[in-house]
Amino acid sequence: MDWLVLGAALIELLALNGFFVLAEFAIVRVRPSRVAELAAGGDARAVSLATIQKHLDEYLSVCQVGITLASVALGMVGKKATDVILGQGGHSTLRWVVALGISYVVVSGSHILLGELVPKSVAIRMSDRAALASAAWLRFFRSLFFPVLWLLTTLANAILRLFGMGTLASEEHHSEEELRIILEDSQERGVMSFRRLLFLENVFDFGELTAKDAMRPRAQARCLAADAPWAQNLETILATRLSRYPLIDQDPERPTQFVHLKDLVLRGDQAPNLRALARPLLTTNESTSLEQLLSEMQRRRHLAIVRDAEGRWTGLVSFEDVLEELVGTIRDEFEEEEPVRLADALSAAAVHLDVDAETPIDALRKALSAMPANALPLPADQIVSAVAARERLVGTYLGQGIAMPHARLTGLSRPFLMLLRSPKGVVCAGTKERGHLLFVLLTPAGQPRIHQRLQSIIATLLHESGYVKERLLSAVTAEEVLEVIRTGEQTALD
Repeated sequence: MDWLVLGAALIELLALNGFFVLAEFAIVRVRPSRVAELAAGGDARAVSLATIQKHLDEYLSVCQVGITLASVALGMVGKKATDVILGQGGHSTLRWVVALGISYVVVSGSHILLGELVPKSVAIRMSDRAALASAAWLRFFRSLFFPVLWLLTTLANAILRLFGMGTLASEEHHSEEELRIILEDSQERGVMSFRRLLFLENVFDFGELTAKDAMRPRAQARCLAADAPWAQNLETILATRLSRYPLIDQDPERPTQFVHLKDLVLRGDQAPNLRALARPLLTTNESTSLEQLLSEMQRRRHLAIVRDAEGRWTGLVSFEDVLEELVGTIRDEFEEEEPVRLADALSAAAVHLDVDAETPIDALRKALSAMPANALPLPADQIVSAVAARERLVGTYLGQGIAMPHARLTGLSRPFLMLLRSPKGVVCAGTKERGHLLFVLLTPAGQPRIHQRLQSIIATLLHESGYVKERLLSAVTAEEVLEVIRTGEQTALD
C-alpha cells in the first residue's frame, strides 16, 4: 500500500513541477498587447495575467521557488519509493546504491521529460491559453510563498546592490528598429499586406522628414494677384482647379494670405475683393519637421509658405502634401494624373539576368559596373551609397524571393529602375530566405508621390500575378523582361 501512496505523490509532484515550468514560460512568452486585448474584451483571467506581467520578476520568483520545492520533494519521494519497491532485504549499502541508480534513471528521466520538456513545449506553442489558465493559480501560490519570496527577494537585491546592479525595469520597450523587424516578419508571414507595411514604414520615416521634403517648388505654385484684373485671376482658377491660392499683394516675395475658393463661391460677387476674403497664411521653414507642421495644420490652417534659411520663399506645402507622405498619393476629382509606368523607368541596359553576388548591395555594385557610363543617371558610387544607407535603415525584402532596394536621390531628373536577377539568390537583411529578383528603384528626392506610386506598382504587379514572377525568373533576354513588365503592368493595374 505504501508504494501506491508514494506513486501518487510522485505523480502529483511531477504535475506540480510541470505546472510551474509551464507557467514560467507562458507568462514570459505571451505578448502584453495580446493580454491587453483580451482584458479589454472582458476576460477576467486576462486582467489577472496583466497584473502578473506588471510584476513579472516577482512571479518568475514564484515559479522558481515552486520548481525548486517540487524537484527536491520529487527526489526524496522517488528515493523512498524505490526503497519500498526493492524491499528491506539484502545488504543495506548495495540496496542503497541500486535504489539511488533507479531513482536517477526513472525519477529524473520522468522529471526531465514530463516535468520540464513537455510543459515548456506546450507553453511555447500555446502561450495564450497556458498563461490564462495558470494566472489564478500563480496568484494563489504567490500568497502561499510570500514569506519565503520576501526573504529571498530581499537577499537577492542586497547581493545585486553589492555588485552595483539596480532593480530590473518592469516594462519592456521596443526600439524603432525592433518594431520594423517585427512588422517585416509579420508581413512575410502573411499577417498583413505589403501595402500596410508601406504605410507603417512611412509612419516611421515621417519623423525624419521636413517641410522641404514634402513641399512643391515655388515655380509650381499657383497664386492669385490682389491688383490683377478679376478675369486674369479667374483664368488661373479655371485652369488649375485648386481650392486654395496664395495671394500676391504688394511684396511678391512675402505672401502672407491665401484665398479659399469656397469664400469666393459663397460671396458670389462678379469682381470680388480678394483682400477682403483673404485668410492668414501659415509660414514655415524648410527645416521644420513634418510632424510639427502637421500639428500646426490640424488647427484649421491647411496651406503654408516654405522659406529657406535666408527667409526667401522657396515652396508651398498643403495639408494634402503632408498626408501623402503617410498614405501615398491622394488625387482629387480635378487632378489630372500623370502616367507613371515601370516600363518607362526601365531600359534593357538596366536589366541584368545573371548576377553573382552575396548581398543586394554587392549585386547593385556589380550591375552598375557592367553598365556603360552614359546609361547611368548618376555616378555609380552615389547610387550605391544612397541605396546602402536605405538598406541599413530598413530591410527591403518583400518575401517570395523578391526584394526592392530603393532610394530618393538629389540630382536625379526622372525615375530610374534596375532589375537584377540572381539564380543562386542574395542574402537579404532580416530573413533567412534569399532574394532572386531585385527591383532597384531610384527616384528624384523632390518627387515622393512618384516614388510611392512606383513602389505600389511593383508590389501589386508581383504579389497579384504569379505569372509575371514566373516569366521574369525564366526570361532569357532583357527585351523579354521588358515585354513581361509592360504586358503585366497593363493587365494587372488597368
